[in-house]
Amino acid sequence: MKKKRIQYNELNEEIYTPKYWTKARLIVIGFILLFLGFMVNFSLEERVNKFLQTKLGQNPSCPIQFEKVELSYLMPKVVMRKPVILGACFGQYNNRLEFQDIKVAFHSPSFYPVGLRLHVEARSGKSYINLYPVLSVFTQNVKIEKTRVDTQLFAPMTEANLSPIAGTLSIEGFFEFKSGTLHDGEVDIVSRNFSLPSQNIKGFELTQINLETLNISAKFDDPSNISIERIQIGKNNAPVELNLKGKIRVNEADFMGSILNLSGNMKLTNYILTNFAFLKLFLPESNTSGNYQLKVNGPLRNPGAPQIL
Repeated sequence: MKKKRIQYNELNEEIYTPKYWTKARLIVIGFILLFLGFMVNFSLEERVNKFLQTKLGQNPSCPIQFEKVELSYLMPKVVMRKPVILGACFGQYNNRLEFQDIKVAFHSPSFYPVGLRLHVEARSGKSYINLYPVLSVFTQNVKIEKTRVDTQLFAPMTEANLSPIAGTLSIEGFFEFKSGTLHDGEVDIVSRNFSLPSQNIKGFELTQINLETLNISAKFDDPSNISIERIQIGKNNAPVELNLKGKIRVNEADFMGSILNLSGNMKLTNYILTNFAFLKLFLPESNTSGNYQLKVNGPLRNPGAPQIL
């Protein structure tokens, strides 16, 4: 066989010819790795689903069901499809709170506190919950951004499965926890279409009242005191206008046992006083002006009836 002659200043092309990593072998290895990756991912996802279905579904105090959990590794993420929080979680055993999905994804490192920042998204009906919790060995905090809550989200938490308020709430806030106890934070809740739907309250029939405005602002002054800077319900010329301020004296051992102290003004129009005459049972007989002083003092769990002057 005739051999190709190589000049003294030329390199042999065989030097650059792959002898082991041929195209065929690379393709075969690629398919093997793809298959192994699929099998490992499928096996892990299946184990995660079984674990969560057992742990969440069989929790007697707050059972949670879901269709399936999906894992993603390229952008680390966990997606829970069609989760359902059963009514036992809020003492209404015949009700259920359904979500389209809940997504938990890695967002970024956190430098204060040192840890991992996650992104949590949840959708239920017209509600969109958007959270950024930080996982840290020192403390935990969560930031609430661009969250919209349709008040129908609260319906399963009532015996009648009907929300006592109506409208869309925009929520922004931040909360910090230490050793599982709320330690710092602030929150702003705003609605421009707030109303009280038709309902029966302790035997009294209430027709719908459009209030339009709801503003709530609160923040921690220190770990033992929360300042309620504003509670505004209704606005000028609304059927009801309520403006309150106050404090919450925090009980770290039992937050719902914290003492709420609020005071402010309440204005009722002639429309309310005429069409909801039963309200006069709770108003002072000596004051028929429609302008009242209102005070609330008691534990968050049950602050009792407000004092109206």
